[in-house]
Amino acid sequence: MKTQALLYYIGAFIFSGLSVLTFLQLHKASDQMEAGSFIMIAALCYYGMVTLFFKASRKTFFIVNGLLAILALGGIFFNSMIFGGH
Repeated sequence: MKTQALLYYIGAFIFSGLSVLTFLQLHKASDQMEAGSFIMIAALCYYGMVTLFFKASRKTFFIVNGLLAILALGGIFFNSMIFGGH
């Protein structure tokens, strides 16, 4: 089995498990939609990064990975300014 196919199967297993857990544990429809949309965005990012790793140049992969890391850190530190807080 190729490594790319294995990573796709692992991602499908992880994100389908997260989806099942979301609908089993959350009871309000708004919470389910919020969690489901986050899981879908995370799955798209995962599959995009796996595809980018195998199809594009390594430099492009590392640039996109670095941008995602910067956005994640910015989201952590500026979360209350972006989304409001207590």
